[in-house]
Amino acid sequence: MKQNRPGGVFHPSSFILHTSYFILHTSYFFDAASARVVRLQVGRLRASQAVYRKPAKPVETQPMARKTTTQEEKSPKEAASPAQPRPSSGSLFGLCLAAWLVPGLGHFMLGRKGRAVVLFLAIVGMFLCGLAMQGQFFATGSPSYLHTLGYFAELSIGVPMPAATFFGYGGGNVYFVCSDYGTAFLISAGMLNVLTVLDAYDIALGRKS
Repeated sequence: MKQNRPGGVFHPSSFILHTSYFILHTSYFFDAASARVVRLQVGRLRASQAVYRKPAKPVETQPMARKTTTQEEKSPKEAASPAQPRPSSGSLFGLCLAAWLVPGLGHFMLGRKGRAVVLFLAIVGMFLCGLAMQGQFFATGSPSYLHTLGYFAELSIGVPMPAATFFGYGGGNVYFVCSDYGTAFLISAGMLNVLTVLDAYDIALGRKS
């Protein structure tokens, strides 16, 4: 009885395995060759661009860069409007003095007429409400430092305080039922006028619109 040799037997699985190995190695070879070709083409392209590229001009580009950065830092409103000169110390002092004497007068001198009218009506109206509620006028001769601070706070209203004294206001009645509220209104009106003076000062310097 003859036995078949193992080498003479055809195995389909071994054929498929060797064929897949051959295809895999062939694909690796073509991939490496194509990658080399691509690298050569990229190197030639870069070399040609380096030859035909014009040299940059750093001297001309730097001013443009500085100009663009300064334009980006400025807002469109600031870039369109020219820089206003800083007012003198005398004009600022006169403006603040006028804003203190008459509430809203500083804004009126700066051309903010609508804001000036609103501030005048609000501050003077609050002061008149304090007078109607028999608010107390403080004096500097009081031993209490709170009364002294209250005097300067009420004096910050400007002309309305001496005007009320001139027209016969006796300084309030501490026994009136709303006297404490009236005093609070008088002090608040003076403090609001201080804020009005500071606001007019900032507008004159260009810090606010």
